[in-house]
Amino acid sequence: MRSVVPSSIASPFATDDPVLSLIGNTPMVAYPGIENERVLCKMESMNPTGSMKDRIAMGILTEAVRAHNIDTVVEASSGNTAGAVALVANRLGLRCILTCPASSSRQKFGYMKAFGAEVHECPSVSSDHPDHYRATAKRLAEETGGFLMNQYYNQSNPGVHAQWTGPEVWSQAGDRMTHLVCAMGTGGLISGTARHVKEQAAKAGRPVTVVGVDAECSNIATAFYDEPERPYDTRVEGLGKGGKLPTMWFEYLDEMRRVTDDEAFAQARRAARQHGLLIGPSAGAALKIACDISQADPAATVVTIICDSGDQYFDTLFEG
Repeated sequence: MRSVVPSSIASPFATDDPVLSLIGNTPMVAYPGIENERVLCKMESMNPTGSMKDRIAMGILTEAVRAHNIDTVVEASSGNTAGAVALVANRLGLRCILTCPASSSRQKFGYMKAFGAEVHECPSVSSDHPDHYRATAKRLAEETGGFLMNQYYNQSNPGVHAQWTGPEVWSQAGDRMTHLVCAMGTGGLISGTARHVKEQAAKAGRPVTVVGVDAECSNIATAFYDEPERPYDTRVEGLGKGGKLPTMWFEYLDEMRRVTDDEAFAQARRAARQHGLLIGPSAGAALKIACDISQADPAATVVTIICDSGDQYFDTLFEG
Protein backbone atom coordinates (compact mmCIF):
# COMPACT_ATOMS: atom_id res chain seq x y z
CA MET A 1 0.00 0.00 0.00
CA ARG A 2 1.24 3.48 -0.81
CA SER A 3 1.65 5.92 2.07
CA VAL A 4 -1.03 8.17 0.55
CA VAL A 5 -4.07 6.59 -1.08
CA PRO A 6 -6.46 8.85 -3.02
CA SER A 7 -10.15 8.09 -3.40
CA SER A 8 -11.94 7.90 -6.72
CA ILE A 9 -15.49 7.16 -5.56
CA ALA A 10 -18.05 9.36 -7.31
CA SER A 11 -20.02 11.61 -4.99
CA PRO A 12 -23.69 10.63 -4.60
CA PHE A 13 -24.44 14.37 -4.47
CA ALA A 14 -23.12 15.46 -7.84
CA THR A 15 -22.63 19.18 -8.37
CA ASP A 16 -21.22 21.55 -10.95
CA ASP A 17 -20.31 24.07 -8.26
CA PRO A 18 -16.52 24.49 -8.19
CA VAL A 19 -16.40 24.84 -4.39
CA LEU A 20 -18.90 22.17 -3.39
CA SER A 21 -17.21 19.73 -5.77
CA LEU A 22 -14.18 19.86 -3.46
CA ILE A 23 -16.12 18.05 -0.71
CA GLY A 24 -15.27 14.38 -0.30
CA ASN A 25 -12.74 12.16 -2.04
CA THR A 26 -10.30 12.80 0.79
CA PRO A 27 -7.00 10.88 0.86
CA MET A 28 -5.94 8.19 3.33
CA VAL A 29 -2.50 8.63 4.87
CA ALA A 30 -0.32 6.18 6.79
CA TYR A 31 0.29 7.67 10.24
CA PRO A 32 4.05 8.27 10.59
CA GLY A 33 3.94 7.50 14.33
CA ILE A 34 3.28 3.78 13.77
CA GLU A 35 5.61 1.65 11.65
CA ASN A 36 4.64 -0.53 8.69
CA GLU A 37 1.58 1.55 7.77
CA ARG A 38 -0.60 -0.15 10.39
CA VAL A 39 -2.59 2.99 11.29
CA LEU A 40 -4.28 4.66 8.33
CA CYS A 41 -5.79 8.11 8.65
CA LYS A 42 -8.78 9.10 6.50
CA MET A 43 -8.07 12.82 6.13
CA GLU A 44 -11.51 14.43 6.43
CA SER A 45 -9.60 17.50 7.61
CA MET A 46 -8.94 18.18 3.91
CA ASN A 47 -12.56 19.07 3.13
CA PRO A 48 -13.12 22.79 2.32
CA THR A 49 -13.96 23.87 5.89
CA GLY A 50 -11.50 21.40 7.39
CA SER A 51 -14.14 18.97 8.65
CA MET A 52 -16.07 15.84 7.71
CA LYS A 53 -19.23 17.83 8.49
CA ASP A 54 -19.02 19.28 4.96
CA ARG A 55 -20.38 15.94 3.78
CA ILE A 56 -23.60 16.00 5.81
CA ALA A 57 -24.20 19.67 5.03
CA MET A 58 -23.78 18.93 1.33
CA GLY A 59 -25.95 15.83 1.37
CA ILE A 60 -28.78 17.05 3.56
CA LEU A 61 -29.08 20.55 2.10
CA THR A 62 -28.89 19.58 -1.56
CA GLU A 63 -31.62 17.01 -0.95
CA ALA A 64 -33.72 19.55 1.00
CA VAL A 65 -33.46 22.10 -1.80
CA ARG A 66 -34.41 19.48 -4.36
CA ALA A 67 -37.30 17.98 -2.38
CA HIS A 68 -38.70 20.99 -0.52
CA ASN A 69 -37.41 24.08 -2.33
CA ILE A 70 -36.14 25.61 0.94
CA ASP A 71 -34.72 29.14 1.09
CA THR A 72 -33.56 29.26 4.74
CA VAL A 73 -31.62 26.75 6.82
CA VAL A 74 -31.28 26.78 10.61
CA GLU A 75 -28.89 24.59 12.59
CA ALA A 76 -27.56 24.19 16.12
CA SER A 77 -23.91 23.17 16.36
CA SER A 78 -20.88 23.42 18.60
CA GLY A 79 -18.93 24.55 15.57
CA ASN A 80 -17.89 22.19 12.77
CA THR A 81 -21.36 21.52 11.42
CA ALA A 82 -22.17 25.22 11.64
CA GLY A 83 -19.17 26.15 9.48
CA ALA A 84 -20.03 23.46 6.96
CA VAL A 85 -23.68 24.53 6.77
CA ALA A 86 -22.58 28.14 6.32
CA LEU A 87 -20.41 27.22 3.34
CA VAL A 88 -22.95 24.97 1.62
CA ALA A 89 -25.80 27.43 2.22
CA ASN A 90 -23.65 30.20 0.76
CA ARG A 91 -23.10 28.22 -2.45
CA LEU A 92 -26.75 27.14 -2.68
CA GLY A 93 -28.00 30.70 -2.19
CA LEU A 94 -29.75 29.98 1.12
CA ARG A 95 -30.20 32.23 4.12
CA CYS A 96 -28.28 30.57 6.97
CA ILE A 97 -29.05 30.97 10.69
CA LEU A 98 -26.76 29.23 13.18
CA THR A 99 -26.90 28.81 16.96
CA CYS A 100 -23.77 27.82 18.87
CA PRO A 101 -22.52 27.61 22.44
CA ALA A 102 -20.57 30.76 23.26
CA SER A 103 -17.71 28.50 24.41
CA SER A 104 -17.03 27.23 20.87
CA SER A 105 -13.64 27.91 19.28
CA ARG A 106 -13.32 31.46 17.90
CA GLN A 107 -11.85 30.04 14.68
CA LYS A 108 -15.07 28.10 14.17
CA PHE A 109 -17.11 31.27 14.59
CA GLY A 110 -14.83 32.78 11.96
CA TYR A 111 -15.85 30.14 9.40
CA MET A 112 -19.54 30.81 10.02
CA LYS A 113 -19.28 34.56 9.70
CA ALA A 114 -16.87 34.44 6.76
CA PHE A 115 -19.53 32.71 4.67
CA GLY A 116 -22.22 35.20 5.65
CA ALA A 117 -24.22 33.21 8.21
CA GLU A 118 -26.30 34.86 10.94
CA VAL A 119 -24.72 33.57 14.15
CA HIS A 120 -26.42 33.42 17.55
CA GLU A 121 -24.05 32.73 20.45
CA CYS A 122 -25.95 30.98 23.23
CA PRO A 123 -25.09 30.69 26.94
CA SER A 124 -23.86 27.48 28.54
CA VAL A 125 -27.12 26.30 30.09
CA SER A 126 -28.78 22.92 30.60
CA SER A 127 -30.32 21.25 27.56
CA ASP A 128 -33.85 21.83 28.89
CA HIS A 129 -33.31 25.60 29.21
CA PRO A 130 -35.11 27.77 26.59
CA ASP A 131 -31.83 29.57 25.81
CA HIS A 132 -29.91 26.37 25.09
CA TYR A 133 -28.48 26.48 21.58
CA ARG A 134 -30.64 23.62 20.32
CA ALA A 135 -33.82 25.11 21.77
CA THR A 136 -32.88 28.46 20.25
CA ALA A 137 -32.43 26.88 16.82
CA LYS A 138 -35.83 25.22 17.03
CA ARG A 139 -37.46 28.52 17.97
CA LEU A 140 -35.75 30.42 15.16
CA ALA A 141 -36.75 27.78 12.62
CA GLU A 142 -40.38 28.15 13.70
CA GLU A 143 -40.19 31.94 13.57
CA THR A 144 -38.58 32.10 10.12
CA GLY A 145 -40.14 29.04 8.52
CA GLY A 146 -36.63 27.76 7.92
CA PHE A 147 -35.50 24.18 7.41
CA LEU A 148 -34.03 22.84 10.68
CA MET A 149 -31.22 20.50 9.68
CA ASN A 150 -31.27 18.88 13.14
CA GLN A 151 -28.07 16.82 12.90
CA TYR A 152 -28.69 15.03 16.23
CA TYR A 153 -31.97 13.51 15.02
CA ASN A 154 -31.88 13.57 11.22
CA GLN A 155 -31.37 10.05 9.85
CA SER A 156 -29.79 11.56 6.77
CA ASN A 157 -26.77 12.36 8.96
CA PRO A 158 -25.57 8.72 9.18
CA GLY A 159 -27.23 8.05 5.85
CA VAL A 160 -24.89 10.44 4.03
CA HIS A 161 -21.87 8.66 5.50
CA ALA A 162 -23.28 5.24 4.56
CA GLN A 163 -23.63 6.45 0.96
CA TRP A 164 -20.41 8.42 0.72
CA THR A 165 -17.74 8.15 3.44
CA GLY A 166 -18.09 4.40 3.92
CA PRO A 167 -17.59 3.55 0.23
CA GLU A 168 -14.50 5.76 0.11
CA VAL A 169 -13.00 4.11 3.20
CA TRP A 170 -13.65 0.63 1.83
CA SER A 171 -12.21 1.49 -1.59
CA GLN A 172 -9.02 2.78 0.03
CA ALA A 173 -8.39 0.16 2.71
CA GLY A 174 -10.96 -2.61 2.48
CA ASP A 175 -8.41 -5.16 1.31
CA ARG A 176 -6.47 -4.95 4.58
CA MET A 177 -8.34 -3.08 7.32
CA THR A 178 -9.12 -5.02 10.51
CA HIS A 179 -10.47 -2.13 12.61
CA LEU A 180 -12.37 1.12 12.11
CA VAL A 181 -11.93 3.67 14.90
CA CYS A 182 -13.87 6.92 15.09
CA ALA A 183 -14.72 9.62 17.61
CA MET A 184 -18.42 10.04 18.39
CA GLY A 185 -20.59 13.15 18.74
CA THR A 186 -23.90 12.79 16.95
CA GLY A 187 -22.75 9.30 15.96
CA GLY A 188 -23.53 9.92 12.30
CA LEU A 189 -19.99 9.51 11.01
CA ILE A 190 -19.18 6.25 12.74
CA SER A 191 -22.64 4.77 12.26
CA GLY A 192 -22.99 5.35 8.52
CA THR A 193 -19.37 4.52 7.74
CA ALA A 194 -19.49 1.39 9.87
CA ARG A 195 -22.67 0.14 8.21
CA HIS A 196 -21.09 0.20 4.76
CA VAL A 197 -17.78 -1.25 5.96
CA LYS A 198 -19.53 -4.06 7.88
CA GLU A 199 -21.66 -4.93 4.85
CA GLN A 200 -18.65 -5.06 2.54
CA ALA A 201 -16.56 -7.03 5.04
CA ALA A 202 -19.35 -9.59 5.36
CA LYS A 203 -19.39 -10.01 1.58
CA ALA A 204 -15.61 -10.51 1.70
CA GLY A 205 -16.04 -13.16 4.38
CA ARG A 206 -14.03 -11.50 7.12
CA PRO A 207 -14.72 -9.27 10.11
CA VAL A 208 -13.90 -5.61 10.72
CA THR A 209 -14.08 -4.47 14.33
CA VAL A 210 -15.68 -1.05 14.80
CA VAL A 211 -14.56 0.92 17.86
CA GLY A 212 -16.30 4.11 18.96
CA VAL A 213 -14.34 6.68 20.96
CA ASP A 214 -16.13 8.60 23.70
CA ALA A 215 -15.07 11.24 26.20
CA GLU A 216 -14.35 9.94 29.69
CA CYS A 217 -17.22 11.97 31.18
CA SER A 218 -19.89 11.36 28.57
CA ASN A 219 -22.89 9.11 28.09
CA ILE A 220 -22.59 7.48 24.69
CA ALA A 221 -20.49 4.62 26.07
CA THR A 222 -22.65 4.41 29.18
CA ALA A 223 -25.73 3.95 26.98
CA PHE A 224 -23.93 1.35 24.85
CA TYR A 225 -22.90 -0.68 27.91
CA ASP A 226 -26.08 0.02 29.94
CA GLU A 227 -24.06 1.74 32.67
CA PRO A 228 -25.20 4.54 35.00
CA GLU A 229 -25.00 8.00 33.45
CA ARG A 230 -22.10 10.33 34.24
CA PRO A 231 -22.13 14.12 34.53
CA TYR A 232 -21.08 15.35 31.08
CA ASP A 233 -17.77 17.21 31.22
CA THR A 234 -15.14 17.45 28.49
CA ARG A 235 -12.96 20.15 26.93
CA VAL A 236 -12.86 18.30 23.60
CA GLU A 237 -15.37 20.10 21.38
CA GLY A 238 -17.89 17.86 19.65
CA LEU A 239 -16.85 14.67 21.45
CA GLY A 240 -19.41 12.72 23.42
CA LYS A 241 -22.61 14.02 24.97
CA GLY A 242 -25.14 11.36 25.63
CA GLY A 243 -27.65 8.65 25.29
CA LYS A 244 -29.07 6.63 22.43
CA LEU A 245 -29.43 9.33 19.81
CA PRO A 246 -31.40 8.35 16.68
CA THR A 247 -28.27 9.08 14.63
CA MET A 248 -26.22 6.57 16.65
CA TRP A 249 -26.67 3.13 15.08
CA PHE A 250 -25.29 1.00 17.91
CA GLU A 251 -25.92 -2.24 16.00
CA TYR A 252 -22.92 -1.55 13.76
CA LEU A 253 -20.49 -0.91 16.65
CA ASP A 254 -18.54 -3.63 18.42
CA GLU A 255 -17.06 -1.73 21.34
CA MET A 256 -16.43 1.70 22.79
CA ARG A 257 -13.39 3.12 24.50
CA ARG A 258 -13.07 6.27 26.56
CA VAL A 259 -10.37 8.91 26.31
CA THR A 260 -9.55 11.67 28.79
CA ASP A 261 -9.24 15.28 27.69
CA ASP A 262 -5.49 15.22 28.43
CA GLU A 263 -4.99 12.09 26.31
CA ALA A 264 -6.88 13.56 23.37
CA PHE A 265 -5.02 16.86 23.51
CA ALA A 266 -1.63 15.17 23.95
CA GLN A 267 -2.16 12.91 20.93
CA ALA A 268 -3.25 15.82 18.73
CA ARG A 269 -0.20 17.86 19.78
CA ARG A 270 2.09 14.87 19.20
CA ALA A 271 0.65 14.33 15.71
CA ALA A 272 1.42 17.94 14.82
CA ARG A 273 4.79 18.44 16.50
CA GLN A 274 6.36 15.07 15.77
CA HIS A 275 4.66 14.02 12.54
CA GLY A 276 3.34 17.14 10.78
CA LEU A 277 -0.35 16.22 10.94
CA LEU A 278 -2.47 19.16 12.11
CA ILE A 279 -5.57 17.55 13.62
CA GLY A 280 -8.28 18.53 16.08
CA PRO A 281 -8.64 17.10 19.60
CA SER A 282 -11.51 14.71 18.82
CA ALA A 283 -9.37 13.30 16.00
CA GLY A 284 -6.59 13.10 18.58
CA ALA A 285 -8.86 10.99 20.78
CA ALA A 286 -9.59 8.58 17.92
CA LEU A 287 -5.94 8.45 16.87
CA LYS A 288 -4.92 7.63 20.44
CA ILE A 289 -7.19 4.57 20.47
CA ALA A 290 -6.08 3.56 16.96
CA CYS A 291 -2.46 3.61 18.09
CA ASP A 292 -3.31 1.65 21.24
CA ILE A 293 -5.00 -1.08 19.17
CA SER A 294 -2.12 -1.23 16.70
CA GLN A 295 0.50 -1.48 19.43
CA ALA A 296 -1.43 -4.23 21.22
CA ASP A 297 -1.98 -6.26 18.04
CA PRO A 298 0.85 -6.19 15.47
CA ALA A 299 -1.42 -7.99 12.97
CA ALA A 300 -4.01 -5.19 13.04
CA THR A 301 -4.42 -2.54 10.36
CA VAL A 302 -6.49 0.25 11.86
CA VAL A 303 -8.34 2.91 9.90
CA THR A 304 -9.18 6.04 11.87
CA ILE A 305 -11.05 9.06 10.59
CA ILE A 306 -9.39 12.44 11.11
CA CYS A 307 -12.67 14.27 11.51
CA ASP A 308 -11.30 17.82 11.49
CA SER A 309 -8.23 20.00 11.21
CA GLY A 310 -6.26 21.49 14.09
CA ASP A 311 -6.31 24.94 12.50
CA GLN A 312 -9.66 25.57 14.20
CA TYR A 313 -8.15 25.11 17.66
CA PHE A 314 -5.14 27.40 17.79
CA ASP A 315 -6.64 29.25 20.76
CA THR A 316 -7.40 26.10 22.77
CA LEU A 317 -5.23 23.18 21.67
CA PHE A 318 -1.86 24.58 20.64
CA GLU A 319 -1.44 27.63 22.87
CA GLY A 320 1.55 27.60 25.16
